[in-house]
Amino acid sequence: MTKNNQTLKQLLISRINQTDDEALLQQCIDLLYPKEERSKKSESEEENEGDEIIETVTIASQIRQQHSDKQQLVSQAMTRHTPSATPLEGKEPEEEEWADDEEEGSLLTRLKANLWVVPTLVIVIAGIWGLSHLKACWSDSGQKVVNTTASRFETFTVGNITFKMVYVEGGTFMMGAGEKEKEEADSDEFPPHQVTLSDYMIGETEVTEGLWKAVMGDAPLPYDGDDHPAKKVSWDDCQLFVSRLSQMTGRPFTLPTEAQWEFAARGGRYTHDFKYAGSDNLDQVGWYSVNAWDKGKGNPDFGSHPVGSKAPNELGLYDMSGNVWEWCQDSYGRYTDEDQTDPQGQPGDMHSYRVNRGGSWDYIATSARSANRRNRTPDFRNFNLGLRLALPVTAQPK
Repeated sequence: MTKNNQTLKQLLISRINQTDDEALLQQCIDLLYPKEERSKKSESEEENEGDEIIETVTIASQIRQQHSDKQQLVSQAMTRHTPSATPLEGKEPEEEEWADDEEEGSLLTRLKANLWVVPTLVIVIAGIWGLSHLKACWSDSGQKVVNTTASRFETFTVGNITFKMVYVEGGTFMMGAGEKEKEEADSDEFPPHQVTLSDYMIGETEVTEGLWKAVMGDAPLPYDGDDHPAKKVSWDDCQLFVSRLSQMTGRPFTLPTEAQWEFAARGGRYTHDFKYAGSDNLDQVGWYSVNAWDKGKGNPDFGSHPVGSKAPNELGLYDMSGNVWEWCQDSYGRYTDEDQTDPQGQPGDMHSYRVNRGGSWDYIATSARSANRRNRTPDFRNFNLGLRLALPVTAQPK
């Protein structure tokens, strides 16, 4: 290659970098690498032409900036040289058209190929990165991993779902509304009375849709995800659930009694006498109307939330205030001032009202207090009502 030719090519490359005129751009490319010259070279000769390869890369780098005017001009020039991939009147694209373009081996075709490589690699790399980060957030079952803070617990696995039962050391406490709750409390929270409980275990979280599905075969609808609390389940449904779970595990699962539920919500022997389960600030520990329902449909915080999304209480239990109401085993009845030991609730028949505890994502804050009570018929189902498990202590937890 002569010095004059080198100077001319450098001039043309410079001109390509400066022009915004489509016609002039095409002329410069044709002069830089004329069709006649291309047709005389064999494939091996073209591969060995170091200067042409370098110049092609140089031009490509000048026009590779995304959305630049230069890139748009080159793209338009490419379009004129690229056969339509759309079949005409039901016919397949003719192979001869593609063969002609391959014979041309134009610089524009090469540039087009180069421009496709970068975005394709970006898409592939981004996809791999996204999948790897998603995998780190969930287990293989799609179950969100809850940060266990309880000091003593036992782990169970049903199907591909794992859950934990937290050990609660028995003790004596005052059940019902205390002095700090007098102004907010309902009449059925009085009189406060002394209750003594034996050791037991209670679910670290509310029963999830994933666990319900693993035991029952199907999750209640609408389904929100394996890590969301099971909902729209009646007390009767829950009795069937704990019966099947007991058969599958060989352990006598139940719903907690109302006294077991409140003692655990208050933090058991480690209580700090909070109004809610784990704090006097409900936003720290629970989902309720202000931070969920009031957000309105379409907001990501509207609705129930994955269990364990808020802070736990003193025992390491999650969502005992808010998210969904929880069925208790007891029939509903009024309190008395008599001391009690391991109470099983009021006697009642199959139609008796059953106790709900804990409030929910669509109820006001006062409903999430640890002393608050609600009752529903055993066949009642609703989108804000779920359950938590209890288990007698028959052996030391692992």
